[in-house]
Amino acid sequence: MKRIWLVLIVVLFISKNGFAQDSIVDQEVKVNQQFWFDYNFVSPLSENQNLSTQIGFRKITPKIYDRFLGISTLNFKNTKKVINFNNKKPIIKSYHVGAGLIYTQNYNNTDNFELRLIQGFKFEIPTIKPVTLNNYVRFEERFQNAFQDSGWRAGYRLRYRLSTILSWNKHYLNFTNGLYIPIEAEVFFNLKRAERFNDLIRLSPGLGYRLDNNWKFELYFIYNRTKNITETNNKSSDFILRLRVFNGGMNKQSNNMNLNED
Repeated sequence: MKRIWLVLIVVLFISKNGFAQDSIVDQEVKVNQQFWFDYNFVSPLSENQNLSTQIGFRKITPKIYDRFLGISTLNFKNTKKVINFNNKKPIIKSYHVGAGLIYTQNYNNTDNFELRLIQGFKFEIPTIKPVTLNNYVRFEERFQNAFQDSGWRAGYRLRYRLSTILSWNKHYLNFTNGLYIPIEAEVFFNLKRAERFNDLIRLSPGLGYRLDNNWKFELYFIYNRTKNITETNNKSSDFILRLRVFNGGMNKQSNNMNLNED
């Protein structure tokens, strides 16, 4: 528990001092830099069900907003074949339903609160044995309130993510024993426009390390191409450094089922 508080203190220090530029409001921000941090843990419910939770913080520079989020997802492992292919395991690995609360603290502008509902499923595409391509399809309902007596605005979005993890079994140096390389590519399809952050393309190469006690740390270097990060611009390029921490209580089954992503 002390480790968790230490990490959170470091993140808050970075958020206060790491981006010291003047704040700007709704300008043509075509290129920006962001820092994301999230802590992830799982609560087992049964052999085939668990509840995964993500608590996160995000900061953007030039100073436009700080974002705080909490997302919980109920995950169901699939044990039945929907389509009877020759492979032994079901194509669809798991189903997911969840909800998230996202608060955006804007500089010199009204804040934004979002309630997000989530439904999705994960499936695999059979490939060569060393590489498994994981696929995730997710539908989101986004309800946003900008605190301007304008009420709630609804937006709907479809997401598709393709990911894999590269690792090796032969270790010639001791420090490489827990090392792996996660790679993700994701597209966001806007079905009904929300106030901010609509269609998006995200590329996320990373580097991960697993400790002997099963704690995991992942560092991603992410590129986003997104629409209307402010009210005035059309598109922007986002360069993101993301640190993810996974609680050691997440076993192999939990990792396969857990899909808390924003």
